[in-house]
Amino acid sequence: MKLKKLSLACAATLMSGQALALTPAVTPDLNIYISGASAQDKALAALVGNLCVAGTLDTFKALSATSDGKAYTSYFCTIDSTQVDGMSVDQDVLINKRSAGGSGKGVQVVADAVPIEAMNIFNGNCTETAAGSREWTCTVTNPNDLILQVSDAGISDVEPAMFTGLNTPAGDVAVTPSQVAKLDITSMNAVVFGVPVTEALYRALQQGQGLTVGLDDEANMPTLSMAEVNGLITGNLSNWDNYKINGVSLRNIPGVTAPTLDAPLNRPLVHVCRRVPGSGTQAQMNAVFANAPCAAGVQQPARAPGNAILGPIVEESSSSGGVTTCLATKNTGNKWAIGVQSLEKLDPSFRFVKIDGYAPTLKNVAENKYIDWVETTMQWRKSAEGGPSGDVLNILTTIAQNASTPATIASLNTAFVHGFGTGAYLALNTNGFVPSFPHDDANPVTTATHAPVGVPNTCNKPTVNYVAP
Repeated sequence: MKLKKLSLACAATLMSGQALALTPAVTPDLNIYISGASAQDKALAALVGNLCVAGTLDTFKALSATSDGKAYTSYFCTIDSTQVDGMSVDQDVLINKRSAGGSGKGVQVVADAVPIEAMNIFNGNCTETAAGSREWTCTVTNPNDLILQVSDAGISDVEPAMFTGLNTPAGDVAVTPSQVAKLDITSMNAVVFGVPVTEALYRALQQGQGLTVGLDDEANMPTLSMAEVNGLITGNLSNWDNYKINGVSLRNIPGVTAPTLDAPLNRPLVHVCRRVPGSGTQAQMNAVFANAPCAAGVQQPARAPGNAILGPIVEESSSSGGVTTCLATKNTGNKWAIGVQSLEKLDPSFRFVKIDGYAPTLKNVAENKYIDWVETTMQWRKSAEGGPSGDVLNILTTIAQNASTPATIASLNTAFVHGFGTGAYLALNTNGFVPSFPHDDANPVTTATHAPVGVPNTCNKPTVNYVAP
């Protein structure tokens, strides 16, 4: 049957000049379910694409009133067996990625094999955006558009043990050591995060800091300090009148376009676009800027809805796309807002700022000047716990391994070029890769680690573990 299907596919290719589309009318040979971090979604799309026979990839995205198109994505293609160690024959594989809920949905539920909602593309719910585009949009609000499935693997921006306390996903309990022990955990790469602000706030900061307004290069990139970011996300700095430069409130500095005031007291309240508990993106921000839950007694970042009278006003999103939408809405409404995103995110409504004078570039991470980065992990249940096996495991292992190589990462980074430099990933020297001195974006490798021993620990400050010979 398989040989016959491949023969028919080859015949169709010869006659049509392109590979056979893998539409919802085709039955997959393998279904693979992955859940967790949205910060790796663009990288995952590229990594999957690299495994596909050329011209066979169809991509399906959730789209509805309650989905931003990034909460669920499926990739359907013929996997090239020569690209996957241990795979003996090409197979039609549907890889389903759930990003809704973020990294937390890549940890506990994976360890305990708990079924969670995944997108079903076989419910008559998907429409090709244009004939032959190979891009599909799918509803996820009708009966059976979402189905319960056990995830074969999870991806988390930070290590599984971090999903405790304020990082526990809603409706879940904190991750336990026994759950972590069920997992095979692989460090994939380093992902660089940053603090995005609405464009209007960015321009105001440029004016207030004496930079050239309108330029987006590194030299004219405004900065916030670690302490200021902490104050903004925890609510200690809840009103922009309290953010001053040389004693003058930012909105009152000549040349600054002031934000729209917030009722009922007509004050310029701080707006925060953050992620929900369980998001690895949020977990790393909590740790890096607020030292939570790394130390007792620290003030935790403010939760939605915040304080509508005194500020800050807080909105939470279950995906990174939701944060982008939040920032775009605030920018349109002339509200000054900050958020949290990885450097793979680009949108005209926001700009990343420097932190303590350093831009979130690969070079500054490699030279240990910029510290807002973490080691991403991919995990699946151990074989003794009923984990993936056969070609499912072979494909997952290949994705995890490919995500760690400098050559692959450098190729991925070409899609993440900002006005100030390049993001968003680096290979890990702890995986055996050698950094370049001076840093070279073509060989992006860390010179520090959060994992001096074993699995990464985001509560550790980055420790230099590789120096120039």
